[in-house]
Amino acid sequence: MRYGLVLMLVGFLPSLYAEEASGESPAPYVERQEKEFKFYPGGKVGINLGVPGSIRVVGWKQGTVRLEAEKIVFYATGEKAREFLAEPPVRIRHNDTSVTIGVSGAPVPPAILEVNLTLYVPGDRTDILIQMQQGDLSLEGVNGWIEATLGEGSLDVRSVSGYFSASTLKGDINVEMSDLRWRGQEFAALTREGAVELRLPVGYSAALQLETRNGNIAVDYPPQEVDGELLPPEIVIKDATQLLRASVGDGGAPVKLSTQSGDVRLERAVP
Repeated sequence: MRYGLVLMLVGFLPSLYAEEASGESPAPYVERQEKEFKFYPGGKVGINLGVPGSIRVVGWKQGTVRLEAEKIVFYATGEKAREFLAEPPVRIRHNDTSVTIGVSGAPVPPAILEVNLTLYVPGDRTDILIQMQQGDLSLEGVNGWIEATLGEGSLDVRSVSGYFSASTLKGDINVEMSDLRWRGQEFAALTREGAVELRLPVGYSAALQLETRNGNIAVDYPPQEVDGELLPPEIVIKDATQLLRASVGDGGAPVKLSTQSGDVRLERAVP
């Protein structure tokens, strides 16, 4: 059974959800927190998730940042979990143009702490720097200078623009572009072990560079017209490496996706 308290947007008030269980494996203890504060477009957000969990960043039209945090503790009893969370593992520093979110303080094994963060930021322009230990990252509808480093976890990116650079040691990369071209300097994402999927609207303009060093490249995207002839993107194969370099539409900013071990797929985005 779970118990909840209504959260206010101001302050950083926890809502506690305790679950009781019988047997040798007690249910996790869950605590949720929320906070919203003024933040000007063009500001910088830094997130360091030092425990397992996930991060979801969504761009919106408001001049505020909203944080929703879910802390899940696997402990012998709910009482011990509450004692551990008495010193909050999520720490926030912020002003009107800068936000720093740090998550640390894992309990002594065999206890486990997992933290899932959802962050709403001004979509017009917010610069973001993310570091994650273990978990998935999702970004949607954000324009800005975005950099992310994942130890282990998958990456899901939709409708971003500006400058984007991300890497993960182990995890899939799923990217879907919007509009008619990449609006910004460059998009680049790398995984050492995982599959890569890129979806583009028909008529999209960009300079593509897709690479796998131990896998296959598959294309389900309309061929480009060159001198009146329809030509599919050329895939160069050398040893275990496959490389696709193609200018789609009118060309433009580079979109680079690569994996050292995994398949790559380019396909049209569903309207």
